[in-house]
Amino acid sequence: MQLTAAPDQVTIRGCTELLPEFSQFEFLRGSKSHLRLNMMTDQQARLTKHSDLIYDIGMHLGKDTDFYLQKGFRVVAVEASPDHISRASQQFQKPIADGRLTLVPAAIAPAPGKIQFFRNLDKDDWGTISREFAARNEQLGTRSESVEVDAVTLPSLLAQHGVPYYMKIDIEGADTLCLEALHDFPERPRFVSIEIDLISFADGFDSIVHLWNLGYRDFKLVNQSLNKKAVCPNPPLEGKYVPARFDAHTSGPFGEESPGTWLNVEMLLQRYHRIMKQQKRFGASGRYYHSPLRHLSKWSRRLLGMEPIGWYDLHARFSETAVTPD
Repeated sequence: MQLTAAPDQVTIRGCTELLPEFSQFEFLRGSKSHLRLNMMTDQQARLTKHSDLIYDIGMHLGKDTDFYLQKGFRVVAVEASPDHISRASQQFQKPIADGRLTLVPAAIAPAPGKIQFFRNLDKDDWGTISREFAARNEQLGTRSESVEVDAVTLPSLLAQHGVPYYMKIDIEGADTLCLEALHDFPERPRFVSIEIDLISFADGFDSIVHLWNLGYRDFKLVNQSLNKKAVCPNPPLEGKYVPARFDAHTSGPFGEESPGTWLNVEMLLQRYHRIMKQQKRFGASGRYYHSPLRHLSKWSRRLLGMEPIGWYDLHARFSETAVTPD
């Protein structure tokens, strides 16, 4: 993959094997037609004033919420699963009573009201409002049942609670709804993380489109299968020091404590391109996922000290210098 830069754009070439219908991809808001990054961003965006607030969108078992609370942050936790909400209501009684935690028992959706939520019976972190994602999950061997839950829009939460310092987004098939909502607010979270799409290269690019146009210029792709190796630095770089240990049901350290080196967009795309090539072979929807070759690849990668084939969170850091004045 070749990348060439000019003062007003970055052009990415060599991705035709992942996007066979396009020879270029234009990084314009909502566009999926070219592979060219427009260097403009939303105007007059600024960093949020709520430096002690985190949104945990897709709370699941509440492990991330617990970690954020221990680090001294206030938390707004959003969760669609009634079972998870019931458990969290009992687990977090004190921080809820103290006003440090707000539980939102609803799914993030395009409109408020009621919505069908596909609860996964085999992997409870795969719940989704997306029929497409539910169908994909069934193809991967899991079962789902549809239940009606309350729906809330992210703009309504942002208006009520404010724009957070860090926004963790992990809601299967609906992450982009959250990024779209931020365009309508003048403030930005300092940090945002989402689960990057590992099936559709175009959908992954669409997330990067939004992040770029929102003013994010530094990125990390963090392999979540390496969570158990992540440690929090002491002295801390975010909030209080917490000697936390992480697993597959946690997002891991965030912000300046997130693992790895910050990358510019060209380096991000190169890394994403390499990861997608691996996923097309050995990922959950890959050509050799059900083949002995996957186990051979897993063994050889371990032997050579290479990172495992896993799932990835994309972390982004806001840059106030990226904002274009009127």
